[in-house]
Amino acid sequence: LGLSLFSFVPVDASFQCHPRQQKHQEHCLHKKWKISESSHTASHGHFYTSNIIKCNPSYDSPTKLYSSISNNENNSGDEPKRILRRYGFDSRLVTITNDDLLERPMPAEMYEDGGWKMCLIVGLKPPSSASNGNTKPPLLDILAMDDGLLQEKKVVDIGQITTLWQDINEIMPSSSTLDALTDSLHSNFNRAQESLQNNIFPVDKAMENLYNGRIANRSRSPSHNRNALTKKGISKITSKPHIQELLRNLLKVGDDRTSRMVDSSSATDFLYSDYCRDGDDELIIRRMVAAQVLTKDSVSGGRFKRRSCQFVSAHYNADYDEVQEVTLVNGGWIAVDPSIKAGTEGRKFAATSENAKDIDNVRKEPLILTAADERIAHRLECLAMGDAWKSESDQEEDEKMLELDVREALTSMDLPLTPQGATSALVKIGRWSENTINDKKIKKTEPWSPDLLNSARNLAQYENERREALAKNCFTSKKGPKKANAFLMNGLEGRTNLSSLPCVCIDAKRATFRDDSIGIRLRSSTGRKVNKLASKWEVLVHIADVSDIYFEEKSNGNILVPSEKDVNVLLLRQAAEHRGQSRYDFPLGPLHLLPPVALTALSLATNKEKTPNVCVTLWAYIDERDGKLLEAGLERTIISSPRALSFDDATTLLEGNADEVPKSMSNSKAILSVAERNLSLWSGRHQQLNQAAQKKEKRFLTKELISNELNAASGNQVRDDGVGHSFQRSRGHRMVDSSLDLYAVAVGTLMGRAKQPIPRAAGSGADRGGRLGTAPLRRYIDGLAQRQSLSVLCGYGEPLTSEECHEVSKLAARARDNIANLRSSKQSPMTRNKPNQRRQVSALYNLARHLASTGGIQNQQQVKALSTGHNNEVVILGAGATARCKGVKGTLKSGEKFLVRVDKIDPETGVLDVSLVL
Repeated sequence: LGLSLFSFVPVDASFQCHPRQQKHQEHCLHKKWKISESSHTASHGHFYTSNIIKCNPSYDSPTKLYSSISNNENNSGDEPKRILRRYGFDSRLVTITNDDLLERPMPAEMYEDGGWKMCLIVGLKPPSSASNGNTKPPLLDILAMDDGLLQEKKVVDIGQITTLWQDINEIMPSSSTLDALTDSLHSNFNRAQESLQNNIFPVDKAMENLYNGRIANRSRSPSHNRNALTKKGISKITSKPHIQELLRNLLKVGDDRTSRMVDSSSATDFLYSDYCRDGDDELIIRRMVAAQVLTKDSVSGGRFKRRSCQFVSAHYNADYDEVQEVTLVNGGWIAVDPSIKAGTEGRKFAATSENAKDIDNVRKEPLILTAADERIAHRLECLAMGDAWKSESDQEEDEKMLELDVREALTSMDLPLTPQGATSALVKIGRWSENTINDKKIKKTEPWSPDLLNSARNLAQYENERREALAKNCFTSKKGPKKANAFLMNGLEGRTNLSSLPCVCIDAKRATFRDDSIGIRLRSSTGRKVNKLASKWEVLVHIADVSDIYFEEKSNGNILVPSEKDVNVLLLRQAAEHRGQSRYDFPLGPLHLLPPVALTALSLATNKEKTPNVCVTLWAYIDERDGKLLEAGLERTIISSPRALSFDDATTLLEGNADEVPKSMSNSKAILSVAERNLSLWSGRHQQLNQAAQKKEKRFLTKELISNELNAASGNQVRDDGVGHSFQRSRGHRMVDSSLDLYAVAVGTLMGRAKQPIPRAAGSGADRGGRLGTAPLRRYIDGLAQRQSLSVLCGYGEPLTSEECHEVSKLAARARDNIANLRSSKQSPMTRNKPNQRRQVSALYNLARHLASTGGIQNQQQVKALSTGHNNEVVILGAGATARCKGVKGTLKSGEKFLVRVDKIDPETGVLDVSLVL
């Protein structure tokens, strides 16, 4: 064992081991000796060699044991460290000596003026009144970073230091001198700032995962552990106030096994997924990035709060005018309790809304919110639209379902926990507006700010004047208009005039804003080479052009937005960025990307003679022998008013005979026939060659099968827009899907050939068959993608840089996450609205009758089921009833068929319990 490492004290009492060593009791050979911990003091600190302690029989608890140790004067100087090690806080203990700092300064993160700074600790300084028994912590001589340079000399207290980089030898082995350290930290700090600007970090997701992992550790040590630290036991462990206060603070953090503390080192594991070896400068850069992310999250995210380094003990020379060493508990950021986090965010939201009012108690501009406030605002919007609210009779239950931050915000604002209260809160912060209708007392609430509604009206007026000016040039004689119009550039804004070609717009019956249409064109009319064996047609896919909203300035002098409307465009762009995408799943109606008056002005005007539409048009030349895409291009165009068709109308025209089609629909029939032939050939070839397209087709087939099973038994008329379980794949649906897929694939290919970036939403890459720029009226990211494709492929405006594209993708991901984290998106589609509940009850009655007709009792019978792919939900084949399947290890694959056993069925209450048959 190395007997020189122990001190032996003879005792008369029989030997009894400490609880941690009870299992080794029979192996102890020194039964008449007390084995106590000793230390070896050197110039560079203390080296402890053993934790084995011989206990007196009278010490029947760990607290009594430590009382005896603390009374040992020989060990009083190291008492705090021994106590911390005994109770599991040793991994964060850091001992610093002046000799070590002279040889190699220690990097650290410090907190100053609400932000973080990098610094170097270069020396220890005694407090103003150092004396024997004085527990006042010493001061630190540092070099603080200013403008990226470690040049500001300061003397700070320990509480200003957030985290010590105690693993300096591992992360910076080659930088041992002061000059080498400062040069390395300076260069890596600049690289860290560049990394933050140029890379897309999953900050919200990473911080949420880190928070969830740490908050799961909030439970204390198991009750069977007799050595667990408790609040009541602190006073029995030591009588010194300094140590007692230190233990109380550490008890809130948790020991090494149950710690809620994080720092820049642990945060890097969540921000980065790839490995970085020790000694690489990349490790330093990542820690600096993580430090900034944690600091920012404590302000905006509300998940962590700062916990500075804490003083443990210090050793001085004989005159107490020089600090030989100091021991600290390394600090970082502590995960706050979820209830505290949510409650604090709610109260802060309420206080911010009250403090931002002007003298007349009226808000002229919408409130600019932090990230945490934005989440509450999103949840308030969902509540105001009736989300997660069933009926007035269930008000008490619904109030309990509300998130704590929403409840706290509404309560602090003295508003009821109802959709009406949420609406009032949104009006109060300026996010929504309340207007009086026709000078009456009836008030109408709009889910937009007053300034934004005014901007939308200005945009609508501008677009109407623009259409009138274009109509005079598109639909006049070949001699052109008599007078030039100020709105036009070269008469047609530099666009290709396709107003003489008819086109069709296929959409759902309930569609309000149409943004895509399909047409065809003889290739010979373009002057491009025609391969007679391949095809004589070009397929045209038109998308409504909304790109002018997304240009921030008049690049190249060819952006058409007038100067007096620039502010309006800025507000509209910010509104689209904030909302991210339209939502159609609320009980009280949809929540659109932009105000309806703006969407109406930007959408395609259908069934209106001599009404032009500005579009972005993809032309595609497809080989009709094998479906190969031979050539494609993008144009800024003017098209005629499309013929509006529902999916059923388009399917009827495609399946009907040409002789039976009315004369007024003959052009539409011809367009559909040619376009469907080309698109179906291309789609089939694309699925054969592209794995993502194959997976997407399988997902669609599964969704169609599930939808058919759910709706076949109900007998109700099914919607054609895919809402709920109304997914369909008629010929009209397939044609529109193929045209939009073609647009996305062709534009992505053209941008790739140009070697230019384009904004993409997370999960919508080419490897997943995601669409690109096909729905600019519904998705913010598609509007930016449209702008970028026009800049690169048509020379219209300045293109976005790679950094700007990354930033746009981050903004879109943030808006999507705000929606995805809401309760409505997590609920099963079967529990979101009353029609689905009625359908479920009807399906359960059908299933009960079927089970009764097969003989025997209803329960414990086996039936066939199909997995929906949503939280182990299954649909009973032939009945259309849904249920969560029990007895499943893992997750059921979407579209998988298997047998389930009916454990319980009650049509009156809508209850169906099933379990998997193994």
